Parts: sequence; C-alpha cells; structure tokens
Amino acid sequence: MLAGRSWLPDPRNPLRGWATARFYQTRSATSRFTMRFWIILGTITFLFLLLIGGHQTGYVPSISTITGGKKHEEPPPPPPPSPPFDANGRPGRHAPVPEGYPFRDDNGNIIWDPPPMDALIHGTYASDGLARKPNYKLEPFPYSPMDDPPPADPEQKPWLGAVICAAWDVQRRMLIRYSWMKMFKNVPMHQRFVVSNPGPQWSAVVAAENRTFGDMIVLDHIQEDDFTANTVKTIEFYRWLRDKSPVKYEFVSKMDTDLFVNARAYYDRKILPRLDGNGTEHTLRSNVNHTVIGQFYYDGMHHTTFPHGAIYTVTWDVIELLPTLQDKHHVIAGEDVTMAWLLMWGKQPLNFVVLSTEEKFEFDWKDTRPGEKTAWARKGTDLTSMWHAIYGPNVLAVHQLKKDDDWLRAASLFTPDGIIPMPTEPEKPPANGDEKPGYGRAYFMQIPKHYWETEADGSDICNGIWRLEPGVNRTTMERFENNLEAIGE
Repeated sequence: MLAGRSWLPDPRNPLRGWATARFYQTRSATSRFTMRFWIILGTITFLFLLLIGGHQTGYVPSISTITGGKKHEEPPPPPPPSPPFDANGRPGRHAPVPEGYPFRDDNGNIIWDPPPMDALIHGTYASDGLARKPNYKLEPFPYSPMDDPPPADPEQKPWLGAVICAAWDVQRRMLIRYSWMKMFKNVPMHQRFVVSNPGPQWSAVVAAENRTFGDMIVLDHIQEDDFTANTVKTIEFYRWLRDKSPVKYEFVSKMDTDLFVNARAYYDRKILPRLDGNGTEHTLRSNVNHTVIGQFYYDGMHHTTFPHGAIYTVTWDVIELLPTLQDKHHVIAGEDVTMAWLLMWGKQPLNFVVLSTEEKFEFDWKDTRPGEKTAWARKGTDLTSMWHAIYGPNVLAVHQLKKDDDWLRAASLFTPDGIIPMPTEPEKPPANGDEKPGYGRAYFMQIPKHYWETEADGSDICNGIWRLEPGVNRTTMERFENNLEAIGE
C-alpha cells in the first residue's frame, strides 16, 4: 500500500524513503497539488450550496450543528436584583433610590425622610463597607502630651478648625502646619488634626508627632481607612468633642486636607458677626443656634442636599445633637450626606449660612493667568462656577489643592491679614493649544424646585431641614450668582 507513496520513509530503511522522495519531487508535488485542488474546490462548492439552501429556507445551520458538536452556550443570566427592603424593613443590598422619591402623604405634602437606599460612598456601597473585616486590633492610643506645651491662651478662642486626615499623611500635615495654620496663628481659633486609630505600626509615629506639636485628636475607637474617613469619622469626632473635649467651642469647622482656608477673613466675616461678648474676658458666646455655615450641594444619586464636605462650620448644639441622632438611627453614608439624613430622621432643621462660589470654590489650574506660574484667575473668569482660580478680595476657602505646587501657589497669595491685592498688569495672550476651563454651574443650581418650600414666616427651607437666613432665599441666591458672573467679565 505504501509502495506508491515513495515520499514516505520506508519503515525498514527510513533513509531510502527520503532519498526516493527527492528523486520524484516533481511528480509528488504535482499529485499533491491536484489532490489539494479538488479538496478546496469541493469544500467551496459545499459551502455555496449550503448558503443557497439556507437562504431559501430561512435557516442557516451553525457549524456545531453540521459537525454534531455542542452548541455555543450563552452566558448565565445576571442574578436577580436584591429586594428593595430586607426582612427588617431596611434597604436591600445595593438598593437605589426608589422611583417617586420624595414621597407624599395623603394631603400631597412631601415626607422629608431620607431615601431608602444603600448609600454609595466613593464607589463602595455602605453594605459592602460594613461587611469588611478590621485590618488590626484597636488598641487604646498611648497618652502623648506635648514635650514643650505653650502657655495658656490669654484670649478666648471660640472657634475650632479641625482637619480630618489619615494618620499616615504626615507630609500634608506639615504642609498645612507651616502654611495657613502658622500664617493665621493670631486668629482666635484652635487648630487641630483628627485621625483615627493608626494601628500598631503607626501609633509610635503619631504619638511622637503629637508630643512635638500637640495638635492631634486621635479617635482610637475606629480604624483608619478610606471607608471610615468618608462615613462616620466626622460624627465620631463630634462625639469626642461632646464627651472629652476640655473646651466647649462656639463654632467648629470641619475641613479637608486639600483645602486652604483664609482663616482671617473667615473669622471676621462669618464667625465674629455671630458672637457676642469679649474675647479677653472669655465671655464670647454665639448669638445663633442650630446653625451651619457652608456651601449648598445637591447629590443627584442620593437625592439629598447638604453643605459641601470640603468645609462646613456648625454651632456647638449641633455637635451635641448629631451623635445623639446617630445612636438612634445608625446612618452609614457619606459624611456630609450622613448629617443631612440624621437631621431628616430627627426632623431638626438648621439655619444655613450660604457660602458663595466667590468665597468657596474648587481650584482649576486651567483658569489661571496664561503663561504665569500663579494661582490668580485669568481675565473673564466665571465666578458663578464651582471651578475657577483665585479672583478678587472675597476668597475664604480654596478646595482641590491636591498637588503641592498648586497648594504653595495658592498660599503665596495670602498673608496674616488675608488675601493680597490682585495684580493689575495685563495678562499674556494665551498660547496656541491653551487648555480652556469648563465653567460648571453652582451646586445649588441643581437642586430640584420642589425641594424648596416656604414656611409660615416667609423663610425658605430646602429638603425640609435647611432654613435660609432672613432676607435670603433661592431667588436672591441666584441673583447674587448672576452679579458675580457680571463681575468676572
């Protein structure tokens, strides 16, 4: 049978077969080409007839059907969504805001309860964050008083400025200490950093840092991680103040690490007018209560309004109220959403002192003067936008200074007396390809109209909990923003 296949090696003499194949190379190549030709031609003809038949019958069988193999299996269907509520009436895992929120009673009045949903915190659902395991055992933080404590304050300091930060963010704390904290040391405020339990690897470092500067508050009953920082850390800080602080402050400001605060102007314009008494006599007392100072923000995902978390200031009665409400309602959400939802559960409105987009904003380096290494805004900036560079004399707080270079450029525009005068020399023309800023609208402009209601005394209230100051309503807020837009032109 193999005699005619001389190109195959002879099993008895393999070399003979290969030698013969070389001798008959032309004949073998011709026969192989002929056989290959007929195989290809037959295959093409078969497929052509198959397609013609499939077109006429409306059905083209799959290759797996022709060959008798298994059909391609479809991917399994996604798991069914979690029910909106569990057996205890709590929102189900990953449950979104239900349609129709906010709900209304039989008389058509809005029921201002928090949306029944699984809150989303920086990409992590509350239910998933609660299910995580602790990274380390929470040991009591060692007592670490200052090695060289300063003398007692000769003047009352009614304002606490507290920066919420991670225990291991030493470099940023040093940058803050030697910029706005040192610059505004004559402002009657105490300056503190708030960290969670740093764990065994960082406890000695944080204790040594506190012995040097004496400006750290350690919440050693909660662990240090992103989820804790973005949910309950601020409320637990308020609990520490209520239960352990040696000083009862009239106003407490919570701040982020990427926010530069013009503490001189903030105190003179937002704190001092709401104080009565004398600092040297230690008789300063707040003349307002249940008050928050901040920037209106609307979160469309959670259908909730609240003061933007970069900086907001509350009176001492709010410090005492929120931990009490948390013990009753156990809200787990973003730290600024948490405050709003607790107030909604407690049916406790606050007076809202609104910071404008000229006073507090997100820093946008694309809005800086072209060709200059400065934090000043370019001509024609939009002061009604949430994102712009520094402009004018009314700046109180600059957010989103995450890069050290941006931080230092912003800090260079301030002195212990506040912000320096804006330059008047003409700008350089923008270079080709100059990246233009995208001016987004003020956050409060996104609040749905039906979230605003008018109380019996004529004051406007939003979301059932945020009561605007006398003489201020949504219309005047919008008019003020429009005036800012004209100033920037």
